[in-house]
Amino acid sequence: MRSIKVLSLVFTIMICSFGSAEHLPATALAQEAHTTISGVVLDANDARIAGATVKIKNSKVSRLLKTDYEGSFRVDLPSGEYKISAEQEGFRRFEFSPFRAKAGVCELVNIHMEIKAPRSTLKVN
Repeated sequence: MRSIKVLSLVFTIMICSFGSAEHLPATALAQEAHTTISGVVLDANDARIAGATVKIKNSKVSRLLKTDYEGSFRVDLPSGEYKISAEQEGFRRFEFSPFRAKAGVCELVNIHMEIKAPRSTLKVN
């Protein structure tokens, strides 16, 4: 069992290194039914947003992640079609759907969040 996991990890690393599954034999891809989704949450100036909540879900799977101190996230999921959303206080909610994650491929998703316009209230006496 351990050798299968190691072999699976090697194929994932190989695919991520090539940037595409096109360079691997079909037999390598047939053994891998999962994908790795990783990325960075950024603001409008490309500054990284630490602590943002990233949700990746479909009808069968749902993952709730927090970005690390560099604004990065990473998750392994079954291949398929997903909805990706991100939230952070002071920013507009980000949503992207459908996102198609291919089996055996390391998918890169960089999320750019817009600053939420401040709410102002005018009180008249």
